[in-house]
Amino acid sequence: STRKKLARASGCILEYVGNTAFMAGTSGARRRARDYLGWLMKQRTGTVYVDIEGRTDVCAVDIPDGLDAVASVFKSMTLRSLEQETGTFCFLEGNASKSDRLLIFSQDRNGREK
Repeated sequence: STRKKLARASGCILEYVGNTAFMAGTSGARRRARDYLGWLMKQRTGTVYVDIEGRTDVCAVDIPDGLDAVASVFKSMTLRSLEQETGTFCFLEGNASKSDRLLIFSQDRNGREK
């Protein structure tokens, strides 16, 4: 589930009660979980760009021009299974029709670099 993926990538315990999210963990883990959840919610209604400067929990992969199909791959089960295998949260900046970067988030550096 998305909740488990966000919890694993952030290092935070994340539980939902109705429409409310409860987070437990270190302040850094809770901040990561809030960020990831916030970006995910914003992405449902519009375009999202993330300022990654100074973040230590992200690996950015530039998407070359002409690879518009990457957006559809992002939604595939293949990438979802990679997220599960590596403990990461993958996020396409922009929107479904135009994305410049794939952001790979995790508190675990080894997971991001797999």
